Amino acid sequence: MAGLFTVIKREINLFWLALAFFTRIPVPAELDFSSEKMNHASRYYAAVGALIGFLLAAFLYPLWFFLPANIAAIILTGVSLLLTGAFHEDGFADMCDGFGGGFDPEKKITIMKDSRLGTFGGAGLFMELTLEWALLAYVLERGWLAAAALLISLHALSRGSSGALIFIMPYQAALDLKSKSKPLATGMRKSDLLILVITALIPGWLLLDPVLMTALCVTGVVMMLWFRSFLMRHIGGFTGDCLGALQILALITGLVIAAGFLKGDLPVLSAIIEISPLS
Repeated sequence: MAGLFTVIKREINLFWLALAFFTRIPVPAELDFSSEKMNHASRYYAAVGALIGFLLAAFLYPLWFFLPANIAAIILTGVSLLLTGAFHEDGFADMCDGFGGGFDPEKKITIMKDSRLGTFGGAGLFMELTLEWALLAYVLERGWLAAAALLISLHALSRGSSGALIFIMPYQAALDLKSKSKPLATGMRKSDLLILVITALIPGWLLLDPVLMTALCVTGVVMMLWFRSFLMRHIGGFTGDCLGALQILALITGLVIAAGFLKGDLPVLSAIIEISPLS
Protein backbone atom coordinates (compact mmCIF):
# COMPACT_ATOMS: atom_id res chain seq x y z
CA MET A 1 0.00 0.00 0.00
CA ALA A 2 2.86 2.36 0.85
CA GLY A 3 4.42 1.63 -2.52
CA LEU A 4 1.18 2.45 -4.35
CA PHE A 5 0.84 5.70 -2.40
CA THR A 6 4.40 6.65 -3.39
CA VAL A 7 3.67 5.99 -7.08
CA ILE A 8 0.45 8.04 -6.99
CA LYS A 9 2.21 10.90 -5.20
CA ARG A 10 5.01 10.86 -7.78
CA GLU A 11 2.59 10.93 -10.73
CA ILE A 12 0.57 13.77 -9.20
CA ASN A 13 3.79 15.72 -8.72
CA LEU A 14 4.72 15.19 -12.38
CA PHE A 15 1.29 16.43 -13.47
CA TRP A 16 1.65 19.55 -11.30
CA LEU A 17 5.07 20.22 -12.86
CA ALA A 18 3.61 20.00 -16.36
CA LEU A 19 0.65 22.19 -15.39
CA ALA A 20 2.90 24.83 -13.83
CA PHE A 21 5.11 24.91 -16.93
CA PHE A 22 2.30 25.22 -19.49
CA THR A 23 -0.31 27.36 -17.76
CA ARG A 24 -0.96 30.17 -15.30
CA ILE A 25 -3.16 27.88 -13.21
CA PRO A 26 -2.05 27.90 -9.54
CA VAL A 27 -0.30 24.73 -8.35
CA PRO A 28 0.98 23.66 -4.90
CA ALA A 29 3.87 25.87 -3.83
CA GLU A 30 6.21 23.06 -2.84
CA LEU A 31 6.77 20.63 -5.68
CA ASP A 32 9.52 18.04 -5.97
CA PHE A 33 11.52 19.55 -8.81
CA SER A 34 14.52 18.23 -10.73
CA SER A 35 15.65 18.09 -14.35
CA GLU A 36 14.89 14.37 -14.46
CA LYS A 37 11.37 14.90 -13.10
CA MET A 38 10.78 17.66 -15.62
CA ASN A 39 11.71 15.20 -18.36
CA HIS A 40 9.21 12.64 -17.04
CA ALA A 41 6.52 15.33 -16.70
CA SER A 42 6.36 15.31 -20.50
CA ARG A 43 4.04 12.29 -20.17
CA TYR A 44 1.30 14.70 -19.01
CA TYR A 45 1.49 17.20 -21.88
CA ALA A 46 -1.77 15.90 -23.35
CA ALA A 47 -3.48 15.60 -19.97
CA VAL A 48 -2.76 19.29 -19.34
CA GLY A 49 -4.12 20.03 -22.80
CA ALA A 50 -7.34 18.17 -22.03
CA LEU A 51 -7.73 20.15 -18.80
CA ILE A 52 -7.18 23.42 -20.67
CA GLY A 53 -9.78 22.38 -23.25
CA PHE A 54 -12.25 21.45 -20.50
CA LEU A 55 -11.82 24.81 -18.74
CA LEU A 56 -12.26 26.67 -22.04
CA ALA A 57 -15.38 24.62 -22.84
CA ALA A 58 -16.87 25.43 -19.41
CA PHE A 59 -16.11 29.13 -19.83
CA LEU A 60 -17.54 29.06 -23.34
CA TYR A 61 -21.01 27.89 -22.31
CA PRO A 62 -22.25 31.19 -20.80
CA LEU A 63 -20.58 33.11 -23.66
CA TRP A 64 -22.38 31.00 -26.25
CA PHE A 65 -25.67 31.28 -24.37
CA PHE A 66 -25.68 35.08 -24.15
CA LEU A 67 -23.55 36.29 -27.09
CA PRO A 68 -23.31 35.85 -30.88
CA ALA A 69 -20.90 33.11 -31.96
CA ASN A 70 -18.25 35.45 -33.39
CA ILE A 71 -18.12 37.57 -30.20
CA ALA A 72 -18.02 34.48 -27.97
CA ALA A 73 -15.20 33.02 -30.06
CA ILE A 74 -12.98 36.09 -29.85
CA ILE A 75 -13.48 36.37 -26.08
CA LEU A 76 -12.64 32.68 -25.70
CA THR A 77 -9.47 33.16 -27.75
CA GLY A 78 -8.42 35.87 -25.31
CA VAL A 79 -9.24 33.66 -22.33
CA SER A 80 -7.09 30.92 -23.84
CA LEU A 81 -4.13 33.32 -24.05
CA LEU A 82 -4.61 34.35 -20.43
CA LEU A 83 -4.94 30.75 -19.26
CA THR A 84 -1.68 29.62 -20.89
CA GLY A 85 0.22 32.89 -20.81
CA ALA A 86 0.34 32.74 -24.64
CA PHE A 87 3.04 30.11 -24.12
CA HIS A 88 2.69 28.26 -27.41
CA GLU A 89 1.79 31.39 -29.38
CA ASP A 90 5.09 32.92 -28.28
CA GLY A 91 6.99 29.91 -29.63
CA PHE A 92 5.02 30.00 -32.89
CA ALA A 93 5.77 33.71 -33.40
CA ASP A 94 9.47 33.21 -32.59
CA MET A 95 9.71 30.36 -35.07
CA CYS A 96 8.05 32.49 -37.76
CA ASP A 97 10.62 35.21 -37.12
CA GLY A 98 13.56 32.80 -37.01
CA PHE A 99 12.73 30.83 -40.12
CA GLY A 100 11.45 33.87 -41.98
CA GLY A 101 14.50 36.04 -41.33
CA GLY A 102 17.34 33.53 -40.87
CA PHE A 103 19.29 31.85 -43.65
CA ASP A 104 21.41 29.38 -41.66
CA PRO A 105 20.82 27.33 -38.48
CA GLU A 106 22.75 29.69 -36.21
CA LYS A 107 20.93 32.78 -37.48
CA LYS A 108 17.52 31.11 -37.25
CA ILE A 109 18.00 30.18 -33.60
CA THR A 110 19.61 33.53 -32.74
CA ILE A 111 16.51 35.31 -34.06
CA MET A 112 14.22 32.92 -32.18
CA LYS A 113 16.04 33.77 -28.94
CA ASP A 114 15.32 37.48 -29.41
CA SER A 115 12.39 38.50 -27.22
CA ARG A 116 11.34 41.21 -29.67
CA LEU A 117 8.55 40.45 -32.14
CA GLY A 118 9.50 40.85 -35.80
CA THR A 119 7.50 41.23 -38.98
CA PHE A 120 7.28 37.51 -39.72
CA GLY A 121 6.28 36.72 -36.15
CA GLY A 122 3.67 39.47 -36.06
CA ALA A 123 2.17 38.40 -39.37
CA GLY A 124 2.15 34.74 -38.37
CA LEU A 125 0.56 35.49 -35.01
CA PHE A 126 -2.12 37.65 -36.63
CA MET A 127 -2.97 34.90 -39.12
CA GLU A 128 -3.00 32.21 -36.42
CA LEU A 129 -5.24 34.10 -34.00
CA THR A 130 -7.57 35.22 -36.77
CA LEU A 131 -7.92 31.67 -38.03
CA GLU A 132 -8.51 30.31 -34.54
CA TRP A 133 -11.21 32.92 -33.90
CA ALA A 134 -12.93 32.38 -37.26
CA LEU A 135 -12.87 28.59 -36.96
CA LEU A 136 -14.19 28.63 -33.41
CA ALA A 137 -16.97 31.00 -34.47
CA TYR A 138 -17.93 28.69 -37.33
CA VAL A 139 -18.02 25.65 -35.07
CA LEU A 140 -20.00 27.56 -32.44
CA GLU A 141 -22.71 28.30 -34.98
CA ARG A 142 -23.45 24.55 -34.86
CA GLY A 143 -23.81 24.62 -31.08
CA TRP A 144 -21.82 24.65 -27.87
CA LEU A 145 -21.49 20.87 -27.59
CA ALA A 146 -19.51 20.47 -30.82
CA ALA A 147 -17.20 23.32 -29.85
CA ALA A 148 -16.71 21.89 -26.34
CA ALA A 149 -15.85 18.41 -27.64
CA LEU A 150 -13.39 19.83 -30.16
CA LEU A 151 -11.72 22.09 -27.61
CA ILE A 152 -11.08 19.22 -25.20
CA SER A 153 -10.01 16.76 -27.91
CA LEU A 154 -7.84 19.08 -29.98
CA HIS A 155 -6.01 20.65 -27.05
CA ALA A 156 -5.11 17.13 -25.92
CA LEU A 157 -4.16 15.90 -29.41
CA SER A 158 -2.12 18.96 -30.35
CA ARG A 159 -0.05 18.78 -27.19
CA GLY A 160 0.32 15.05 -27.68
CA SER A 161 1.82 15.55 -31.14
CA SER A 162 4.11 18.29 -29.84
CA GLY A 163 5.28 16.10 -26.96
CA ALA A 164 5.84 13.06 -29.16
CA LEU A 165 8.24 15.10 -31.28
CA ILE A 166 10.67 14.97 -28.35
CA PHE A 167 10.78 11.18 -28.65
CA ILE A 168 11.51 11.02 -32.39
CA MET A 169 14.17 13.71 -32.81
CA PRO A 170 17.08 15.29 -30.91
CA TYR A 171 17.05 18.54 -28.98
CA GLN A 172 19.23 21.18 -30.65
CA ALA A 173 21.26 21.79 -27.51
CA ALA A 174 24.39 23.09 -29.23
CA LEU A 175 22.61 26.14 -30.66
CA ASP A 176 19.75 26.54 -28.17
CA LEU A 177 21.58 26.69 -24.83
CA LYS A 178 20.56 30.28 -24.14
CA SER A 179 17.05 30.07 -25.51
CA LYS A 180 14.34 31.93 -23.59
CA SER A 181 11.93 29.12 -24.45
CA LYS A 182 13.55 25.84 -23.47
CA PRO A 183 11.32 22.77 -23.68
CA LEU A 184 9.98 21.13 -20.55
CA ALA A 185 11.78 17.94 -21.54
CA THR A 186 14.68 17.13 -23.84
CA GLY A 187 14.34 13.38 -23.63
CA MET A 188 11.51 10.91 -23.25
CA ARG A 189 11.31 7.27 -22.19
CA LYS A 190 8.98 4.76 -23.84
CA SER A 191 6.79 4.73 -20.73
CA ASP A 192 6.46 8.52 -20.92
CA LEU A 193 5.50 8.31 -24.60
CA LEU A 194 2.94 5.58 -23.92
CA ILE A 195 1.14 7.64 -21.27
CA LEU A 196 1.34 10.73 -23.50
CA VAL A 197 -0.22 8.95 -26.48
CA ILE A 198 -2.98 7.31 -24.44
CA THR A 199 -4.01 10.55 -22.76
CA ALA A 200 -3.86 12.39 -26.09
CA LEU A 201 -6.21 9.92 -27.78
CA ILE A 202 -8.78 9.13 -25.09
CA PRO A 203 -10.73 12.45 -25.18
CA GLY A 204 -11.11 12.40 -28.95
CA TRP A 205 -12.18 8.77 -29.17
CA LEU A 206 -14.78 9.38 -26.45
CA LEU A 207 -16.14 12.70 -27.71
CA LEU A 208 -15.68 12.78 -31.49
CA ASP A 209 -17.02 10.76 -34.40
CA PRO A 210 -14.64 7.86 -35.26
CA VAL A 211 -14.21 9.00 -38.87
CA LEU A 212 -13.28 12.52 -37.79
CA MET A 213 -10.95 11.21 -35.10
CA THR A 214 -9.25 8.91 -37.61
CA ALA A 215 -8.75 11.85 -39.98
CA LEU A 216 -7.30 13.93 -37.14
CA CYS A 217 -4.91 11.16 -36.06
CA VAL A 218 -3.66 10.42 -39.57
CA THR A 219 -3.19 14.10 -40.32
CA GLY A 220 -1.43 14.62 -36.99
CA VAL A 221 1.08 11.83 -37.62
CA VAL A 222 1.80 13.08 -41.15
CA MET A 223 2.24 16.64 -39.88
CA MET A 224 4.54 15.53 -37.07
CA LEU A 225 6.76 13.52 -39.44
CA TRP A 226 6.87 16.38 -41.96
CA PHE A 227 7.71 18.85 -39.20
CA ARG A 228 10.50 16.58 -37.98
CA SER A 229 11.97 16.39 -41.48
CA PHE A 230 11.69 20.16 -41.87
CA LEU A 231 13.47 20.87 -38.58
CA MET A 232 16.22 18.31 -39.16
CA ARG A 233 16.89 19.82 -42.57
CA HIS A 234 17.02 23.41 -41.32
CA ILE A 235 18.42 23.36 -37.75
CA GLY A 236 19.25 19.72 -37.00
CA GLY A 237 16.84 19.27 -34.09
CA PHE A 238 14.00 20.83 -32.13
CA THR A 239 13.90 23.78 -29.76
CA GLY A 240 11.25 24.87 -27.26
CA ASP A 241 9.88 27.37 -29.77
CA CYS A 242 9.49 24.60 -32.35
CA LEU A 243 7.43 22.49 -29.95
CA GLY A 244 5.14 25.45 -29.33
CA ALA A 245 4.80 26.07 -33.05
CA LEU A 246 3.82 22.45 -33.73
CA GLN A 247 1.13 22.60 -31.05
CA ILE A 248 -0.37 25.70 -32.67
CA LEU A 249 -0.21 24.20 -36.17
CA ALA A 250 -1.82 20.96 -34.98
CA LEU A 251 -4.61 22.82 -33.18
CA ILE A 252 -5.43 25.01 -36.19
CA THR A 253 -5.26 22.06 -38.59
CA GLY A 254 -7.63 20.09 -36.39
CA LEU A 255 -10.12 22.95 -36.35
CA VAL A 256 -9.85 23.25 -40.15
CA ILE A 257 -10.61 19.54 -40.58
CA ALA A 258 -13.55 19.76 -38.17
CA ALA A 259 -14.90 22.80 -40.02
CA GLY A 260 -14.68 20.83 -43.26
CA PHE A 261 -16.71 18.02 -41.71
CA LEU A 262 -19.35 20.50 -40.55
CA LYS A 263 -19.43 22.17 -43.98
CA GLY A 264 -20.05 18.79 -45.58
CA ASP A 265 -22.73 17.92 -43.01
CA LEU A 266 -20.63 15.01 -41.76
CA PRO A 267 -20.91 13.89 -38.12
CA VAL A 268 -18.49 15.48 -35.68
CA LEU A 269 -19.63 14.16 -32.31
CA SER A 270 -19.54 10.57 -31.14
CA ALA A 271 -22.81 8.64 -30.93
CA ILE A 272 -22.60 8.72 -27.12
CA ILE A 273 -22.45 12.52 -27.06
CA GLU A 274 -25.14 12.89 -29.72
CA ILE A 275 -27.71 11.08 -27.55
CA SER A 276 -26.66 12.74 -24.29
CA PRO A 277 -29.01 15.17 -22.48
CA LEU A 278 -26.68 18.05 -23.40
CA SER A 279 -27.13 17.62 -27.15
